[in-house]
Amino acid sequence: MQSKNPVLRLPALVAGLALCAPLMAQERTIPEYDDVRVDYPGSDFVRDIAGEDRFYFRLGAMYFAPDVKTNYITAKNLTEIAETALGPSPQPLEGETSADPLLMPGVIFGYKLPWGKGWSLELIASAPPTLEIKAKGRLADEPLVEEVNGIPTGVPPLGEKIAETKAAPPLITLVKRFRLDKRVQPYLGGGIGYLFTYDTKVTNPIATALGEPDIEVDNKFGWAAQAGMDFHLDKHWWLSLDAKYITFPDISATVENMVVEAPGLPQFPYAEVGDVEYNADINVFAYTLGIGFTF
Repeated sequence: MQSKNPVLRLPALVAGLALCAPLMAQERTIPEYDDVRVDYPGSDFVRDIAGEDRFYFRLGAMYFAPDVKTNYITAKNLTEIAETALGPSPQPLEGETSADPLLMPGVIFGYKLPWGKGWSLELIASAPPTLEIKAKGRLADEPLVEEVNGIPTGVPPLGEKIAETKAAPPLITLVKRFRLDKRVQPYLGGGIGYLFTYDTKVTNPIATALGEPDIEVDNKFGWAAQAGMDFHLDKHWWLSLDAKYITFPDISATVENMVVEAPGLPQFPYAEVGDVEYNADINVFAYTLGIGFTF
């Protein structure tokens, strides 16, 4: 029969406290709350990976200034009438292209690496911008098929509009910050991006008068360099100025089955041109003014 005498239970209580003493000695103190102690397996690793002040984000206005360098424009798979007008296929076409600047909201997510002081990874995200490709020079000002056997085709110049596409260029960079003990902290970084395009269409009124041609744009990897400066307001909030140079080289687009009206040729109600291949380097200067918060 178990005894209910408290005097007899006292040695058991003392023995239990003695066994717990080594465990209590291993507990850690949370600096913000000295009277609270915690301990769990792997706590050092978890604190290093997802500890306080590891994650941050910046929300702000992003200004994109694209610089499109046209490498070549080539007409290929030409029809007989197009070869008569332009020459044997493939046939180089003269002209340049450009893209308008864009202003949009954007978010940068950051993670401070636990294995290097001042190092972090940043992911840049924004609403997919619509990139409008415009023609310049002879490509815009002169007819694509001006005459056939000396007979004017009546095909007008293409004009400025060429095509548009939505671009989703996710970009991740490795960043190094300096002067971590100061309110003003400059930083440098570099990384890689991927130009993913969708909802691409030809917008030229001459090329779409008799139906919309097919267009396909290659998706490509690119690289980026960045520099900026953080202005800390307090422990968690800060302002940021950021500049990036992003380049996507050797981007190709192919327009297939282009057909245009030829009012100067009564025997041909339309002129089948063929395909046009376009290749360019897309370089972007991106500037961001934003406010940041560290978790």
